[in-house]
Amino acid sequence: MTWGGVRERLARLAKRRAARSVFGATAHGFRPAPPLSERDVEAIEEQFGALLPEPYRSFLVEVGAGGAGPGYGLLGFGRSGRRWEFAAGDRRGASVDLRAEFPHRELFHHAEWPDFTKIPQERWPQLSRSLDARDEADTHGTLPLSHQGCGHYDLLVVTGPDRGALWFDGEASDGGIGPQADGHGRMTFDRWYLGRPAGVEAAVGRPRPGSRRTAWSWSRR
Repeated sequence: MTWGGVRERLARLAKRRAARSVFGATAHGFRPAPPLSERDVEAIEEQFGALLPEPYRSFLVEVGAGGAGPGYGLLGFGRSGRRWEFAAGDRRGASVDLRAEFPHRELFHHAEWPDFTKIPQERWPQLSRSLDARDEADTHGTLPLSHQGCGHYDLLVVTGPDRGALWFDGEASDGGIGPQADGHGRMTFDRWYLGRPAGVEAAVGRPRPGSRRTAWSWSRR
């Protein structure tokens, strides 16, 4: 698909005062980060050891590397010296491993932590680090694209059988980690980003006749 007109629509929303009341808008202001070059994306794929799925890959080049988006906005890639990093927000571990496969197809939960009251206190720090690493490994192969608040994240599967699909990480409130879907099946990046049934454009003013009615309501379904 092509992303023509998306940046222009975002620019119009950024000027609408009523749009500022949308959840997360104060964080991103409907302003996308600058897009990446094709060479940038190729360097990211080489460094992280995985090809980014379409249409997310073309979005990075045509629209932006982050910024305006669902929740508090899109997290994205940025340079740190000569290397690229992915801004993983405040997720535990905050590291991204795209070489490992995300093997899941259905809702799952992290394995339960032990009862710390039955463990000597001097072991707690090391055990906590070990368990954090184990839980973090459950989402290797994905990118945490957007923080929805309260430690909940939208994940894009990059490596694994559900490659290209959006998942929701609700483990911060014991909601599990599961796939997102709509009437067309597994949620893809383009439908996730553009396809809400009611959104900011509808709330702040109807689009001109003949224009596509795109949803910019980026709250949790």
